[in-house]
Amino acid sequence: MKKKYHKIMKGISIALLILFCSWLPSLAIAAADPFASFLQSNIEHYKSADAEYADRPYIKQFKGAFSGDLRILTYGVIQDPAKSTQNPNNDAVGFPNYVGNFEVRPDFRFNTKYLDLVFKPRAMFDYRYWKEGEREGEDDWNDEWYVNEWLVRVKALDRLFLSYGRENLQWGPSFLYSPSNPFFFDNGRSNPYMEVAGMDFARVVYIPHMLWTTSFIVNTDEGRNALISTDSFKETYALKVDFTGSQNYASLILSRKDDDNTLGYFGGWTVSDALLLYSEGSMRQGSDALYPSLKRKSLGQSFWESILAPNSELRPILDRYTSLRSAYMVKTHEDDSDIYPTILVGGAYTFEKIGTLTLEYMYNAPGYDEDEADLYYSLRGRAAYAYVDMGAFPGLLGQFTLYQTGNTGLRFLRKNYTMLQYYKNNIFNKMDTTLRWTQNIDDGSAQLLGLLSYSLGNHLELFSSGVLNSGKEDSEFGTFIDYQLMFGFKYTL
Repeated sequence: MKKKYHKIMKGISIALLILFCSWLPSLAIAAADPFASFLQSNIEHYKSADAEYADRPYIKQFKGAFSGDLRILTYGVIQDPAKSTQNPNNDAVGFPNYVGNFEVRPDFRFNTKYLDLVFKPRAMFDYRYWKEGEREGEDDWNDEWYVNEWLVRVKALDRLFLSYGRENLQWGPSFLYSPSNPFFFDNGRSNPYMEVAGMDFARVVYIPHMLWTTSFIVNTDEGRNALISTDSFKETYALKVDFTGSQNYASLILSRKDDDNTLGYFGGWTVSDALLLYSEGSMRQGSDALYPSLKRKSLGQSFWESILAPNSELRPILDRYTSLRSAYMVKTHEDDSDIYPTILVGGAYTFEKIGTLTLEYMYNAPGYDEDEADLYYSLRGRAAYAYVDMGAFPGLLGQFTLYQTGNTGLRFLRKNYTMLQYYKNNIFNKMDTTLRWTQNIDDGSAQLLGLLSYSLGNHLELFSSGVLNSGKEDSEFGTFIDYQLMFGFKYTL
């Protein structure tokens, strides 16, 4: 059934893409009125009758309801996998060293007083090459046709809106992370050229007053945002209340997932034309994340230790195996009654000619403390050894443990973080740039992120992004990628 569905969606996407491309010349001639160019292309016999028909008010409204745009991106990525116990020899994760992508991203919209429709099909072609790891010397070509977002929204009453579809539902002022959002780990602000995969939502939005909005949201399916996790997808329900004033704004989000409640919030205050202060966070009882935990010796382990002499040839194998089994990843705090808050505070100051400087600090209570981090990295190291050198069952056990240590359920591994960002747009009326430094205060690792875009005209843009991670092997930012460079072009119509 899934294969049939994907074939149908692929066919629809191709048909709409062809239709959209055939519409582009008309769009260039009469962007505000595509139907007018259609009338002009008809034979003279029908020209006057069609023009008279098009003057009717409801036809004009229908014509104006359609809109669309097209973005075509092509880019290349060079990255160097980190030499860490999480990804020994680049075998466990298997990052490609070189990536080339070509993406077509048309957006279609239909907006009327009572009905809004959105449809965003995508076509992606990519090439990957590995120069290290199990796939060393291999390359791979792929194409993917899919719908990243779609939406049907109805105005049921004067201030009541109902919608269902696949959306990238984002909110909050934070750059580092949006802890108030119970649906998405990624807020899309690290690399705006990479789309965040949409998830399926049903929403009821009520606007009782011009300053207030209330939303009831149900995350019904993971859509394309299938996160790597040890848990299966579960529906999330959320009630969101928004206030928007002239100098400030605030929101409260109460969400429920699998019998667990989370309270989120965000808000901002415009102190002056130059200074903005904001905060964002969430809190809940317990944590669904995986934590390292020591394990008692089993009866079988004690038995083999008693019958094998210390100088036995089998003793080192037993020691390594029991060392791996001495700790494991488990949801230690799942049933805790303690409150685990994540609180982010930040401020942005815009200088008159220099740009905008943003500073954020985040306290992440669910993150590992010093003892948990030491046990985590110790367990990860033993799992990497078992995965690479021990073979058979210990190797499988090591692989599973690495899967858990790589997908703990924590967006950030430790407790204290700070971020400093510089942003300047419209440099020489051509260029925008962002520099962002993120510091893990607890383990000393850090990440430098750079974004650059340069306008080459009304439709063409050159863009680049770079990530440089620093930190020892047993640190958060030293775990997966040492550096990543991305260069590309974006064509917009």
